[in-house]
Amino acid sequence: MYAKFLNRCSPILMCLVLGCGYVSTSSYLEHIKTVQIAPVQIEDSDIVYDVQSDRPYDEILQEKLTKRFTRKWRDGNDALLEVRILDYDLREVDFGATNQAEKLRMSLQVDYRFLDRVNNKIIDQDDSYFQVLDFFVVSGRDEEPKSVQQARTEIFDEFVDDLFQQLAEQW
Repeated sequence: MYAKFLNRCSPILMCLVLGCGYVSTSSYLEHIKTVQIAPVQIEDSDIVYDVQSDRPYDEILQEKLTKRFTRKWRDGNDALLEVRILDYDLREVDFGATNQAEKLRMSLQVDYRFLDRVNNKIIDQDDSYFQVLDFFVVSGRDEEPKSVQQARTEIFDEFVDDLFQQLAEQW
């Protein structure tokens, strides 16, 4: 029975594997040598200022983006990355026996645009990109508890890494 299944599916699997194609990241955006990270805009007043570092979140996020993207490209004008945080949300998603929140969900809704200034075109854009992070605020779970501040740092780091993978590495 298993052999029959494989005989029937083999041609389909071969077509899928051979037809998918492979694109090397070495040729992806090879004409882009530099990138500029525009000042990040944050439209949600809930995440304006980080009291722990005594800095505005837009500066913190722009610094993280610049640091990550300049690993591949130098600072310059071949490409432009614009990022706007449209919404920040923090809500309770799981409660314990005493009806106290044990797990929170933090999310960012982001609008970004990555422009190719060499060829004068948009490389990629998304006006409703979501980054979500679930985290526990109590001990005794699968992971260590986090403070809201720690979770904010983590969601920004994950967003920067995910955006870099999506825009700079491309497959």
